[in-house]
Amino acid sequence: MAPSPPDGIFRKPFKLFLTERIVSEDQNTRETAWLRQEPEKLLAHYQFIIEATAARFISRGFFRPEEKMELVQEVNVELLERKLAKMQEQFNGSVYLRTYFSKVVYNCCLETARRRQRQPQVFSAEHLREEAARQRSAFEDLAIRDEFRRLEALLRGHRQSYKLRLCFKLWCRCPVRKADWQFFDGPKTRDAVARLQERGNRPDLAEKESFELANGLFNLLEGKNSEADSLRRWVQQQADYFVDRLNGNPPLSSYNRDTFKTLLRFYFDAEEAPEG
Repeated sequence: MAPSPPDGIFRKPFKLFLTERIVSEDQNTRETAWLRQEPEKLLAHYQFIIEATAARFISRGFFRPEEKMELVQEVNVELLERKLAKMQEQFNGSVYLRTYFSKVVYNCCLETARRRQRQPQVFSAEHLREEAARQRSAFEDLAIRDEFRRLEALLRGHRQSYKLRLCFKLWCRCPVRKADWQFFDGPKTRDAVARLQERGNRPDLAEKESFELANGLFNLLEGKNSEADSLRRWVQQQADYFVDRLNGNPPLSSYNRDTFKTLLRFYFDAEEAPEG
């Protein structure tokens, strides 16, 4: 029986953060009743969602930290004057109300950013570098944790997640561990896994050789006879797909392959770090 995959340290996509406080169906029913009968009470109850969403937009560089309360106030006015009435008409109970409300607030913040022609910040090595941690603001740390969660969600959702994690590690020259190859270890792959263990973490390992190591393993697993360059192109295609998803539409980030590699390195390093 194959071992269970490692949990990692970032278990939930950011969009789940605002729904973690859901306690029960009864609470959702009560909040829905407030929407119908006492919308101002619902708005007061959901201020934590508005503030958390505003903080997220600030962490992405759309607004300055000192603009937070102004943004919160603008969202509240927009909700009171227009959005709550539309919610009363359109909310059908197919999702939790606070999930629906979170999306409405997100759109309000995005509309405000567009009106002000604000652009997201470009993530660079400086934002992620560990030695710069003392200079990072709380909002920058929030942004980095957000990026890790988004990357975690994309990796876990990929249909070849374990293969891609191993290939991404080799591509960005991160140490490969037992957890990276144990799912591929078996009688017919033992020699290929042994070569990966022996040579995969050599500091002088060239990218070409790293893909040759991985390609030998996956050819055995998949019954193929492809070239290592084919695997390299596949990894680059997956990287481009991840860059596109992380950047978003409308844009939340401005990654390219190089800055995505930087994100991967620090993400994998964070996985290796002890908790606490």
